[in-house]
Amino acid sequence: MTRTATYHIIGAGVAGLFCAKLLKNKIKDSHVVVYEAASQAGGRCMSYHDKTLEQKLDNGTHVVIGANKELAKFVDKNEWESNIIFWDANKKSFSDNKKLYKNHILMSVCNTPAEQIAKPILKNILYQTFPWNRSKYNLYFSKQNLSQKIINNLASYADEIKYNSKLIKIESQFGRAAQLNFEKYQVDLKSEDRVILALDNKHYSNLMGQTELAHNSIINISYYTSEKIHFPPNASFLGIVNGIVDWVFVNNNILSVTISAANDENTALPELAKKIWQELDAVRGVNSAFIPPFKAFKHKYATIAQDEKTNELRPDSALTEYPNVVIAGDWTMKNHVCCMETAYLSAKRAVKAIIKSK
Repeated sequence: MTRTATYHIIGAGVAGLFCAKLLKNKIKDSHVVVYEAASQAGGRCMSYHDKTLEQKLDNGTHVVIGANKELAKFVDKNEWESNIIFWDANKKSFSDNKKLYKNHILMSVCNTPAEQIAKPILKNILYQTFPWNRSKYNLYFSKQNLSQKIINNLASYADEIKYNSKLIKIESQFGRAAQLNFEKYQVDLKSEDRVILALDNKHYSNLMGQTELAHNSIINISYYTSEKIHFPPNASFLGIVNGIVDWVFVNNNILSVTISAANDENTALPELAKKIWQELDAVRGVNSAFIPPFKAFKHKYATIAQDEKTNELRPDSALTEYPNVVIAGDWTMKNHVCCMETAYLSAKRAVKAIIKSK
């Protein structure tokens, strides 16, 4: 590789930004340009100001565990949450026994029903969390600070980030990518330039003309309350089993809930938010006079399905049909759970491949 090379990274999500960081660390004089279709960095992991609630929100609560070695570097150890409590909606009882609710946890980790999760992915989860000790199971959930904690730090490594830049086509010449066509402009690639496509599977498939993988949805609802809501026994991270929601996260006046693998949930979001609040009332043993303001969103393409069939269709490497283009993103890592830590692993693989490319 020559010193005049420019590294073009398409997508300013976690994977793309980690690519920028790794490139700048490995090649000190590299020029790294990141292109992002949206108006801010982060992709599915960012914070934003919600005009409905007039509050800063994360676009989905994300969890980091101690076994996530790279992501754990962004977390202050004083912020770890370890008091996870489960509420069984059928038994009307609390429990802190995680083993009883292993399938509930696995479904949320993989956004796929536990019985459908590919065996290689399950093995990888066990491998990453072994040896099993308290520190590897420490948990931290985002508290409207994804951008502050993670994204802004990673974005600082890029020499340039060009927002509102959606890549619509790659022009090739002599079997190599020669031009990047965005909606409003084009970028000609020099022979020494390299490209990393850090896109989600849906956009990557549309761009490269490939079959889209199956996806599972996630529903996130954030309630803005006049005061902090308390769940007995003072849990800030609550798993609900046999109920509507799967997880409840308490952060001061913002109470967020998540429904994993929500493909079959067809209830209108406003109505669903009301039903969920009634469920939360039952957990607390109260009967609210009204439902607080809320923001509800269904991420239809939250993650790819992580079952056997879909896992087999995932890429075997970071390579593409073009020798000067590689891919990154959690979905590109066969046998790995889709999460921010896997996004990092994909970036590491992509950067290694792009440096070796000719």
